[in-house]
Amino acid sequence: MLVNGRNSDTLPVLDRGLLYGDGLFETIACIDGQMPLWERHMARLSRGCHRLGIRMPSQELLASEAASLVTARRQVLKILVTRGEGGHGYFPGDGETTRILYTRSWPQRGDDAIRAHLCRTRLAKGSPLAGIKSLNRLEQVLAARETQAAGCTEAILCDADGFLVEGRMSNLFWVSRSRLFTPTLEYCGVAGVMRDYVLEVAGKAGIDFETVTCTPETLAQAESVFLTNALGLRLVSECNGNKYDSDAVPFEITAAINGLLKQA
Repeated sequence: MLVNGRNSDTLPVLDRGLLYGDGLFETIACIDGQMPLWERHMARLSRGCHRLGIRMPSQELLASEAASLVTARRQVLKILVTRGEGGHGYFPGDGETTRILYTRSWPQRGDDAIRAHLCRTRLAKGSPLAGIKSLNRLEQVLAARETQAAGCTEAILCDADGFLVEGRMSNLFWVSRSRLFTPTLEYCGVAGVMRDYVLEVAGKAGIDFETVTCTPETLAQAESVFLTNALGLRLVSECNGNKYDSDAVPFEITAAINGLLKQA
């Protein structure tokens, strides 16, 4: 683990990331020493820093530090950027940012489709944090507890008005009548780098897709449902009593993601 470029596993107790969640993070797939979605991650991190008024660390510096940590064929890299120390209460100071980088092993998850839980926990709508990966993840923590209690692997979350948004740690897609759909993320949720990649692949492959505002009842008519994040795609077998056909996911999308992450 690196904290501001030094091997360390400690953080000042007055760091604003700890006190207020005043910061951002990225979770990045590392394959054979490469990070195939790096540019997309850096673009989102830069947008988040601009939104919060945090100094964006040099991308070259982050890349150099990341490369020094990646030692296995497949690893997960986490980058956190906080506003650092300083300021008075909620009023931020103008000190140096804190950057934290660490790696963890690639998660062992099978190819079987998963059960997803439609959460009672709702996401705030119209938040200035919409679209960015801030360190404020308490809604996701509550959703995780609810999902675990339901005996499921992943959650599907709605906004305060009851419209579909995303998974607990993923973006949501479904296929209906050979068309691909994903919720609009204008007012809440996080636009994942893999989500952007999937829509790019769909466009190039000539797959009709649409970003929509829908309630969970829409999923009852879906042929297949899947979730994506930086580490790949998860097929959903069942959610809220509805069962899905994993074979209905467009081959072009699964093949592109598997190729990107070099999975057989």
